[in-house]
Parts: sequence; C-alpha cells; structure tokens
Amino acid sequence: MTPSTDDRAVAVVGMSVRLPGAPTVDDYWALLLAGGSALEPATPAELTAAGVPDDVADDPRYLAVAGRAADTEYFDAAYFGLAPAEAAAMDPQQRVMLEEALHALEDAGWARLPADRRIGVFCGSGENRYGELLRAAGADPGLGSAAAALPLRISYHLDLRGPSVFVQSLCSTALAAVHLARTSLLNGECDAALAGAVSLALPQEHGYLAEDGGVLSATGALRPFDADADGTVPGSGAGVLVLKRLADALASGDTVHAVIRGSALNNDGADRLSFAAPSVAGQREVILAALEDAAIDPATVGLLEAHGTGTPLGDPVELAALLEARRVLGVSSPCAIGAVKSTVGHLDGAAGVAGLVKAVLAVREGVVPATRGHRRLNPAIDLADSGLRVVTATEPWPQADGPRRAAVTALGVGGTNAHLIVEQPPTAPVSAPVPVTATAPAAASAPEGPQPQLLPVSAHTPSAFAQARADLLAAAATVGRTGPAQALAALAVALQDDRRPRELRRALVVGDPDDLSALAELEPVTDRELVLALAPTSPTTSPTTSPAAAAAAAAAAADADAEAEADAVADAAGREFDAQLAGLEALARLGIVPTALHAEGTGEFAALAHSGALPADRARDFAGRQAQALAALDRGAGTEGHRVLAALVAELTGTRPEPPRIGLRSAALDRSLAAGHPLTGTELATLVETAAFGTPGPSPDERLPRVGDPADRVALLRLVAYCWERGATVDWAALRPAGPRPARFALPRYPFRRDRHWHPAATPATPVGRAPVPLAALPERPGGASQLPPGVRGGLAAIWAEVLGIDEPAADDNFYALGGHSIIAAQVLTRIRERFGVRLTLGDFLDADTLADTAALVEAELAADRLYSSLTTGSADDGLDLVEL
Repeated sequence: MTPSTDDRAVAVVGMSVRLPGAPTVDDYWALLLAGGSALEPATPAELTAAGVPDDVADDPRYLAVAGRAADTEYFDAAYFGLAPAEAAAMDPQQRVMLEEALHALEDAGWARLPADRRIGVFCGSGENRYGELLRAAGADPGLGSAAAALPLRISYHLDLRGPSVFVQSLCSTALAAVHLARTSLLNGECDAALAGAVSLALPQEHGYLAEDGGVLSATGALRPFDADADGTVPGSGAGVLVLKRLADALASGDTVHAVIRGSALNNDGADRLSFAAPSVAGQREVILAALEDAAIDPATVGLLEAHGTGTPLGDPVELAALLEARRVLGVSSPCAIGAVKSTVGHLDGAAGVAGLVKAVLAVREGVVPATRGHRRLNPAIDLADSGLRVVTATEPWPQADGPRRAAVTALGVGGTNAHLIVEQPPTAPVSAPVPVTATAPAAASAPEGPQPQLLPVSAHTPSAFAQARADLLAAAATVGRTGPAQALAALAVALQDDRRPRELRRALVVGDPDDLSALAELEPVTDRELVLALAPTSPTTSPTTSPAAAAAAAAAAADADAEAEADAVADAAGREFDAQLAGLEALARLGIVPTALHAEGTGEFAALAHSGALPADRARDFAGRQAQALAALDRGAGTEGHRVLAALVAELTGTRPEPPRIGLRSAALDRSLAAGHPLTGTELATLVETAAFGTPGPSPDERLPRVGDPADRVALLRLVAYCWERGATVDWAALRPAGPRPARFALPRYPFRRDRHWHPAATPATPVGRAPVPLAALPERPGGASQLPPGVRGGLAAIWAEVLGIDEPAADDNFYALGGHSIIAAQVLTRIRERFGVRLTLGDFLDADTLADTAALVEAELAADRLYSSLTTGSADDGLDLVEL
C-alpha cells in the first residue's frame, strides 16, 4: 500500500485512554491481547467506603461489579493553572479529559501541531453526577460545572483555537465526536482536532441493582452476541484521539496509527417500537452511508468492532442491520466481529472511543483480539453463509492483497447511530524527510556514525521535573542495547517534538549513550534572561589585543609590508565577524531571539548587523577598519592608527543607523541600548573612539555562551540548549540533519502530580487504599507564606484562602499564579464587600496582582470612606488630617 491521495482520508496521529484496567493505550492493548477482563467485583470494604447501605449490598439483585477507571479523584491542578478549590468543585470528567487530552497531544508530537493552534476540540461527557452531589449538599460547583464546558476548558487550558464543540448523543457520543471532528477537518475549519469522550459513574466502587427486564446483567457478566447474554455491565473511562488530514500528517512526518477512510451519522427517527428501542433500518443505513463515504470495496473490511452491549434485544438488531447492509451490497466475504464491552464494560458516551482505539490498534498491528465472554451464538442471530463470525480467540489478521480495514459501530439510546471505516497506516515511511536547511553546514546532510544529540527536559514544578528526569533515565536504559546511534537520535527527536515545553527546563548535549547517565544530575534552570555574548573566543584577549591584532603581529613577522599586514588584520576581523553573524543567523532560523547581546570588539558590529541597525556589508567593513586601527595603535604605529581611526569615525558619524531590533550591551560604551533605541552615528563613532582611547566597560561574563561559527555542531547544540533552557522557542526540525525521521521512541507520559481534589460533599469521602491528600494542596512555589499583619491583609488572606482553596497566601503571592481568574475574582469582590464594606471594580482588582496590592486598594477605599464621612459630618474625630481643597 502507498499513501493515499484521497483528500477525504483523515489520519489518527495521537491517542490516549484511561479505561478500566488500562490507564494507557499500551496497557489497553496488552489487556486485549491477554483476553483479560477489567470488570472487577467490589470488596465489602470498598462498598462500605462507597457509601452503599447494608440493605442494598445484601439485596440478591445487587451486583457489586463495574469497570473502574484509575485515579479519577486525582488531578494536577497546578499544571493547568487552576486553584485547588476550583479543581475540587470541577466535574472529575473534565479533570480526566484535560489530562488525557494533553497525553494525546504528546503522543501526536507537540512540536508538529499547527503553529497557529487551529486545533479543534470535539468531545462529550456523561452526566455530572459529581455536581449533583455537591448541589444536594448545598455547595456550588461553579460556572464551569456545566457539561458543555468540557471542550471549552480543554481549548482554554491547552490554548487550542479551532472549533470547540460539546457533543452528546448518549452511547454514540464518542464516535459522533470523531465524525464531527473529521468533518471539520475536511471542511478546512481546523488543521488538527481532538475527539473523544469521558463517562464516570460515581462512586465507581459500587455496582448496580439488576431489574427484571432491564438492560443491566443479572449475573454481572457481559456476553456480546451470546446465547446466555442477559444484559450489560456499566463502566467508567475516557479516551481522546488526535486527527489530521492524511496528506498533512504525512507531510509533517507524523506517526500515523491508522486512517479513517469514511464515517457517517444518522438517527432512527420514529421507525422503532419506542424512544429507547433500536431500529434495523437506521443502523443499516448508517453502515451503507459510511461505506459510500469511504469509497472502498466493502468486501475488504475484515473486522467489525460492534456496539455489542450483550442485551438480548440490542445484539440481534445490530447484527440484523449488518446482515441487511451486506446483502444490499452483495458481500459475503469473511469478516470477524468483536465487541470490547465484555472487557471494560459499557462506558456509556465513551463506549465508542474504546471500540475505535481497539480497531486502530488491530489494523495497525495486524492482530484481531478475542471477544471475551462469547461462547455460543445467540439463537436469534443467524450468520449462516454470511461470512460473519464472532472472534473468540486472538488471531493474526488474515493475509490480504490490500490494506487491513475495520469498521466501528456505536449506537445511542434515542437512535443516533455512528459508523466509521478505519484502515491500516500507509506502509510507505510515515516520517517525511526533513527539508534541508541552511542552519549550519553540519546539518546539511545526515552524517555517518554517532552524532551529538540535544535532549531537552522540562516540567512545571520541581517535583514533576525530578519525576520526569527519573522516568527518562529509566526509558533511556534501552538506548545502547541495539543500534545506539539510531536510538539516541530517536530519543532526542521524541523529547524535542513530543513534549509540551514547561517553565522549568534543562537540556543535555550527548554524543554517546554512556553520556546519558548525566541525566541523573540535571537540575532545572531558573534564570529566564536570554543574553548571549559576542566576544573574542580567548578569555585572555582584551578589546585592543583582539584576534585580529594577533593575526597582524604574525603577519608583520613574516612580511614587513604594512599594507599586507593591514589586509591580514581586516581579513581576520572579517572572519570573526562572519562566524559571529552566521551563528546569530543560525539561531534566528531556529526561531531563537535573544533578550540582549553583550558585545565586545568585532562582536559589537556583528550585533549591530544582526539587530538591523547596520547593513551586514557595512558593519563588516567597519569591523575590519576598527581592527586595523587598533592593531596599528597596539604595535606603536600611532600615525597610521590615528589616520585609519579618524576616517572611520568620520564615516560612522555620518551614518544613520536603524533602531536595533534586539537589546544591545556595548562593552566599549559600558552601557545598554534597549531594543528600539534610536541610535545615532555619533554614538557609533564614540564606540570606536572609546575602544581605542577610553576605558571600556567589563567584558561579557565568562558564564555567557559565545556565539560563533555554527559549523561546530557541538558548540551550536550547546548554544541552542542554553537558549531553550531560558525560555526560547526552538524549531527542532530545522536543527536536525536532513533525512528520514528515526523510528519512534516511546517516552514516558508527563508525570502529573497526584493531588486528590475531592469536595467534602461528594462521596466516597476517602478513596479505598489511598491516604487522603489535603483538599487545599498548593501548587509548589519557592519559599513559604510570609507573615501577614492583622487587619486588612489578614482578612484578605482569609478570603483568598477560602475562595482559592489554598493555605494562607503570602503578601507577594500572585492571584493568577494561584489559579485565580475573573470568575473567581467576582467571588473575592463579593466577600470583600461583605467583610470591609467597600466596592472595588473588577478591573482594579485584576490589575492588582498580589495580595499586598489588593490590600493597598482596600485600605485606600477605607481611607477615602473615612475622609468623606469626616467631611460630610464636619468632624475630624477619626484622627485624619483634613485636606485643603
């Protein structure tokens, strides 16, 4: 198979799940291949902790079984900039989806996402049962508790700027979201899209009461299409996929897990026995529509991942619709039927994402997982001579001439049906060659043998950085066992492309797998100012004894010709200028813009050229002539030196430089010039005169990296690492040598902090087997809370602590850094009015970032009130000085 030119093909480039028994995609695939089940009976202790009354637990109809997703009460509020109090009031479904959306984007490769952030979000959730518990206890879950806020939260917290749409069609929600995301991509509304769903049954630790004639299994076992099937078993879970147009995915070198060739969505309408009853006709039509959209031979579909709820009514209707569709198309080719609900339970609105991810993995890996719980076909289902069979044992995908293809169905109560056609990824390289760039001569082609690699590591808190470092060390242990050069390159690409860079950063340049042990010593950089040095490479060389002067001395020893000596000096200065300017331009092509350049000697003119103050050719000429003058003065040829210097000063005085685009610090002038500073020719002339006769300022700090010839690959990588550590955004693809991308290196997922955010009004009060974490767990920050004086600051501190759900804040704590925003600010203003009797405007409050600034506002309002009161009553008893107006 070669990459399809079909402009309606959409690639799955990233995935993340949190399913019963499977907290990751890899765990999910292992569970499927092992034929395991995550439908676990709850223990008596778990039932008690979940608040299940004894009379319910003892009821013979009660089944203490369900599919439980892991760690739904834990959340990294600090990562997403949320206050602990807001996180505790938020629907856990939203918290889970925020983290899974981030993991899915990591899997897709953060650096390869659209630069303009035109990334859509299409997702849905189950009912907010958590919010219902809070309201029942008289607590306010807040504005963001509405189910429809789910995609909006993801778009906001991950800065995604495409369409953001909440989807809800009950059990078909997830596949409906994927269909709408695909449609949006094909319509050009976004360049990538997140699609998926979440459903959490709370509390997860208890089961259900099976009712006669209901859809829930009376035996606690889910058996799709089986003769003994008696109903479904509920579960909780979430999943997110990242989608791109296939052509875009291939062009940007994405890992393509599978291709969605077609999709369709419809509703049964009134052609059914009741609102909740399924319809053969509606389900048949959605299958036909998806196949028509895919424009493929339906006989090439080798797997149907069915809805398969295990209900006596739903299963026969679903396969009857499939049989009718195949008869209409004249298809009787072999096709396996699978249903994953017997492994993880019925995940309600998230059910479709579990089926779709299973199908993606099946076509990618060429393996058909068994359908757990199926032993004998339901006698109401007749598959004779149809080519259909329920697969009961994991088996390799049958060999075929074309690509492997699977269909996925999701059927919602209320009649909304979704059907997708999924195809194996292209067999041609999914990583397009990186275009050759002019970043550096060493990067023009892929060299032979091991090459130095840059490994960036980042996190949002010190503890997360330490965990990320430890996880990376464990993952890096595989490097060097086979193909060390390729594995090291793959590790570097994964760290550069697949992770969202955070505030605490450190990068390591390594040339050999043995160097990876240095990861253990990495500590994050705290300095955010990006200043680079343009100075002589020798730390002992002064501005007047430059490399150009050294070159001149050597030339004089070999040839007494003064003109030849001057030419040698100018040439040496020109080469130094060229190397420095090339280094700066190489950084610029990588997207790196320093805060300032600390320049000395020839570097002053290289800085002026790079910042746009002078044309490069004129700056180079000036640098050479300055070097000639300084060299002549150094060797005692004063007349010649003064003549060259006077001519240069005169020409510089007459120039009209442009304001520099980058801040400059001149060692000669011992002063800094801000970006945009209006330079004059007189200032440039003074720069040269000071270098010759004045007292220059200090040379650039030896700790600052020197910008030099980018042909030195190791030096360039170290310079880029230094810049990235201080907040620079790097175009990693432009840094790498041309050629195909290395094989994907599987990185550990981002180590979110596991702080428990669970409102006291919700149950269970404490998760079974876990020590409770305080509700008001603070994001990490340096230092402790300073002591606040009583009165206004003390009262405000109490208000902030209550509304944000934190410990007592320090006077210089920032409202936004603690998770505050305009909605929380409105709550703070209400409490200020109630406590102090003053009214602050929202704008003034938001401008006052810190607790101390807010206290100053309140104190000023109180003073104004007292002054007004004293003036209007004619009394100064308050002790205030009257102001003469």
